[in-house]
Amino acid sequence: MSFRIIQLENLDINVSHNKDILKFSFFDAYVKKTMEDAEQKTLWHQNGEIIFKNYDSDVEQDDLKEKGKIISFQVSFDFYTYKNMLVLPFSKIGDINVELRLLGIENIINIKCSELNLVEKENPRYIKHINKAE
Repeated sequence: MSFRIIQLENLDINVSHNKDILKFSFFDAYVKKTMEDAEQKTLWHQNGEIIFKNYDSDVEQDDLKEKGKIISFQVSFDFYTYKNMLVLPFSKIGDINVELRLLGIENIINIKCSELNLVEKENPRYIKHINKAE
């Protein structure tokens, strides 16, 4: 079985919001792909969006700058917590809590939403093979 994990730490994002939708667009996120019998993983670049639907945040919308860099990203859903990475594809519906730290904003940003999706845009681009331990 193979799986892909997208790395969110140190990811540059463009922020947009309207009504009840918040979007983080990103370019060149690192994705590690692991295949069951392979001795190495592969590293890829991926563009996409993280979409929060029916969201509520402890920060005013104007305080979320148009551009930012993710320092840490933690998603809590049911009994699971994802820290700085998500398994692709990622789509959850329910009571979702996100703790986000952005470069230049001292406080942790708390976001609650009823739906969270990571949408991949364009084709992933191969970078290199890496050791399985990395």
